[in-house]
Amino acid sequence: MMARIINHPFGKISGKAGTLVFKKSKQGIYISALPSPSTKKPSSLQQLQQSKMKMVMHFLKPLQNILSKTYFPLRQNPLAFHQIKSYYLRHALKPVGEGYAIDYAQCLLGYGELRPPEQVTAQRPGTNKIKLAWEPQLGQALAQQDDPLFAVLYHEASHLFYFVPKVAKRVDGTASLKLPKKWRDFSNLHLWVGCARSEEKKASMSLYVGKF
Repeated sequence: MMARIINHPFGKISGKAGTLVFKKSKQGIYISALPSPSTKKPSSLQQLQQSKMKMVMHFLKPLQNILSKTYFPLRQNPLAFHQIKSYYLRHALKPVGEGYAIDYAQCLLGYGELRPPEQVTAQRPGTNKIKLAWEPQLGQALAQQDDPLFAVLYHEASHLFYFVPKVAKRVDGTASLKLPKKWRDFSNLHLWVGCARSEEKKASMSLYVGKF
């Protein structure tokens, strides 16, 4: 509902007063009422969607800086983070009981046109490092010898991420990922790896290696 004020004794009017909003335009000042807040209880489907979005955003929010260095879709646009959210909502959640949980094996922490390493394996012989091995895929399209191999670790209990932009070069085939002191006491670390040339805005799809 909106009405136009033609003559008023109060001088210039703008802004909001209670449930009334005053708007100035070329045709004069208009007054409108704020919509009444909905008292309708969200449906079960709406509550489920809200719960899924909350879970996805809880996981993605601390990842935004990392993803800015590892997520480069073919068509670059400022809405890339919205694309990531959409992917996670559709593919990176799994039903658990009456709710949902993050499906870590389906999480993408890197994306782009570069060829990913293959046959990635990892071992944690001690608390201070993780040993990695992979097939570099040299000689394949979109795979350069000096592509940096990145790694992302996640500790679910503390909700912390650890990002190493260059563990080794693609050509190396093996590497040791040293863990900071704080992380050496952590168990059940989720690990993803991929290749990224961040300055060129190029990356590969990340690979979920497992939990260590």
